[in-house]
Amino acid sequence: MHDVVITGIGIACPLGIGREAVWSAIENRRSGVRVIDRFAEAKLPIPIGGEVPDFEPKQYIKPRKSLKVMSRETQLGFTAAELAWADASIEDAQVDPEQLGVVVGANLFRSPPEDVAASYQATCKDGKFDILNWATGIQEIYPLWMLKYLPNMACCHIGIARDARGPINTVVQGDVSSLIAIIEAADVVARGHAQVMIAGGASTMLAPIDLAWHGGLGMSRNIEDPAGACRPFDARRDGSVASEGSAMFILESRQHAEQRGATMYAQVLGYGRRFEPCSPEKPATGQAIRQSIEAALAMANIPASEIGHVSAHGLGTIEEDAIEAQAIEQTLGDVPVTAPKSFFGNLGASSNAAELAVSLLGMQRGVIPPTLNYEQADLACPVNVVTTPQISRGPTMLALSHKLTGQAVSLLISKE
Repeated sequence: MHDVVITGIGIACPLGIGREAVWSAIENRRSGVRVIDRFAEAKLPIPIGGEVPDFEPKQYIKPRKSLKVMSRETQLGFTAAELAWADASIEDAQVDPEQLGVVVGANLFRSPPEDVAASYQATCKDGKFDILNWATGIQEIYPLWMLKYLPNMACCHIGIARDARGPINTVVQGDVSSLIAIIEAADVVARGHAQVMIAGGASTMLAPIDLAWHGGLGMSRNIEDPAGACRPFDARRDGSVASEGSAMFILESRQHAEQRGATMYAQVLGYGRRFEPCSPEKPATGQAIRQSIEAALAMANIPASEIGHVSAHGLGTIEEDAIEAQAIEQTLGDVPVTAPKSFFGNLGASSNAAELAVSLLGMQRGVIPPTLNYEQADLACPVNVVTTPQISRGPTMLALSHKLTGQAVSLLISKE
């Protein structure tokens, strides 16, 4: 099995585009959550969220004609992948296309209402939707509409742009998707099935159709203070914040990275993926989280005491934060914990990739990134939350993700 290292980071999130912009926001404690004008104008119950600021896709996407079949999520994913590629200083000639692959974690990509408005109107009769008129309505849909909104499109466009002919895959598993994607990519490299993999996530939780459908369920009502709305592990937390973004990484074998003289951010040491059966009648207990952490430690063959910090899922909801915090404390003790969602909210499938990027940027500087909005401890969340940049107690970190539907994923990496 080959050692797997991370040699490139690309990120486009509500804090900015690129490593420098994102770290500057972290360092200066600037939140990426704000009022979204179009949501306020539409009188949505939750008009706040995290949008990628000043994003002009034409600056990053070539050929530009591809934009016609790219959703915003795909545009962000493509942008992050290009930034990661440039950060890794890989020239195309240095990678055999047969040895290059892509794995991306994604949500379902929702079509904006304006893309299907004409079709809906053509299907209506006397002001009401009539399925019998669908033969007329469907003719109003852009012929390549589906190619914009399939969740594997981010992966496809990235692969086409880089002529990747190795393993290509998309993971659609909700909030745990991007960590699974990174683990899958690391496995491909470790097995020798590719020398270089592009991996990460691209997603949004800001799709108007989704927001209208769930009516703000589980989301923070602190709309008067957008920057203070996402409060992981804090006693006054009241819900998550919807956001968008992407983060991508270049993973390669140590041998390949050394041969081309690449700068290595970190090595992948181990991981754990577990599931706990649960339902509304039998809620999650944190068993899968504990087991995923234990599996990552066992794979890396290191004790819990060597973990420098945890990048927590830290959604900001009352129930999930408590389950996660207790699982961390039970398996890792008083380990320092950071929760980057406090800065930019929940990006969905790409959240954990963005959070991993933030931790890697901090590790590069020898510090643990801080958590915003943690002001009052909650006895239900017995974790050591980092509120100001701290010197890490060790070179390793554990990225953690989980869902109330029972899935949990842990990824253990070590600074090079």
